[in-house]
Amino acid sequence: MRVCRSFVLPILLCLISILALGQSTKPVPNLDRLRARLQELVNAFPGTMGVAIRDVATGQQVSINGDRQFPMASAYKIPILVEVFRQAEAKKFSLDDRIDLTADDRTLGSGVLTLMAPGLKPTIRDLALLMIILSDNQATDMLLNKVGAENVTATMRKLGLNNIRVDRTTFELIRDYLALIDESAAGKSKLQLMNRPQLNTSSPERVVKADLEFSKIMKDVASPDDMARLLDLIVKGKAASEDSCRQMMTIMNRQQFNHRLPRYLPEGTGFAHKTGTIGSTTNDAGVMFIRGNPVALVVFTMDKRTSRGEVEEQMGRLARVVYDFFDAVK
Repeated sequence: MRVCRSFVLPILLCLISILALGQSTKPVPNLDRLRARLQELVNAFPGTMGVAIRDVATGQQVSINGDRQFPMASAYKIPILVEVFRQAEAKKFSLDDRIDLTADDRTLGSGVLTLMAPGLKPTIRDLALLMIILSDNQATDMLLNKVGAENVTATMRKLGLNNIRVDRTTFELIRDYLALIDESAAGKSKLQLMNRPQLNTSSPERVVKADLEFSKIMKDVASPDDMARLLDLIVKGKAASEDSCRQMMTIMNRQQFNHRLPRYLPEGTGFAHKTGTIGSTTNDAGVMFIRGNPVALVVFTMDKRTSRGEVEEQMGRLARVVYDFFDAVK
């Protein structure tokens, strides 16, 4: 599998599309045909899948399980990104402010900052970039501690998104998941968990049960429909200022993990997005540009009963179905 995407062309297409959104656009025909095909793919998925597709230009939306709430995992970094830019606009800090990295900032999971020696001073803009394109958990927790999880959720409500909420740092989220597998992880500090002995994962049934229990925790969850609407607002420059939204789109377009929804898209297709992974949750959410036209696409999954690689394969095939449908009608 080969994914090759240039940076400059998709970003230009993104900017051109945003400028063109004010023009009258005809409704997309035959959406029932797309909905029927998506229903087939969702029915065949070995687990629970939620899908939302939103044509940004027309506002038309197709979804399957779109109003159901799923764990966002690292896809929750999109609403955090929005809040970071909004607070920068409010002059609570500057995106160019530098923050010292300390040993205490190190955390669990994905990213590169935890591997770095203390003493670096990245800007808030740098942290936002790493949070999205490398899903850096240390960068995420530093930003979330700065802006406040409760403020992220409050902003979602102001935007009319009642089914997106952010509650925990990535460390707290991961610790809660690990504690479902091995109760000895409960209440542990970052240092204790980073230096922990191997978790008790000898029983596959224990892991399956933990995955199911974790998916029922109504924290850091979102519906596919509301995530698609949030992406729509970013593209239209309404989630924050137009300049901030353009910067957010540029960051998401530089995503380095392109083995899910963009997997089988034609080379050069712009896709500004963010993945998310924990336990049986495998997510991807973003905006694809089909001949310059932005289409938000969100796929959330949980309770999977197959390998993560197979889930990613199915997500890639689904995204290509969506791309081909809109490519034929645009």
